Amino acid sequence: MSLAFDSSSIFEAILKDKILVLTGNYTLDLARYELGNLVWKRAVLMKDLERDECRRLMEIIKGTLNLMEILDIGCHEADIAELAESLKLTFYDASYVFLAKSKGVPLVTEDRDIRSRVGDYVKVLSIKDF
Repeated sequence: MSLAFDSSSIFEAILKDKILVLTGNYTLDLARYELGNLVWKRAVLMKDLERDECRRLMEIIKGTLNLMEILDIGCHEADIAELAESLKLTFYDASYVFLAKSKGVPLVTEDRDIRSRVGDYVKVLSIKDF
């Protein structure tokens, strides 16, 4: 079964050493930037990652994303904006929901807000389900 992963689940899979579940599955090009921003926040704002740890983590993220099918949702901005409005999600989050729906696959997310709002629209899973 194919799956669509958002950045929260990709990061959780890395932390829980479940990277193999990501192999061949879908994510968006947006995930690269969200994951980079997450590492930046941990290093700069939370100060719980040292510079060398950040570099290693970014290399792991890069390698992990190379295992996945990374898609661009271009040309669907209006559809995603409508979906974001109807589900009361950010455009970013609605993009992952749109990906899952358009591919006909479950969305894997750790985001409770997304999980609570899209269960009737797409099947939602967590890394804990694997």
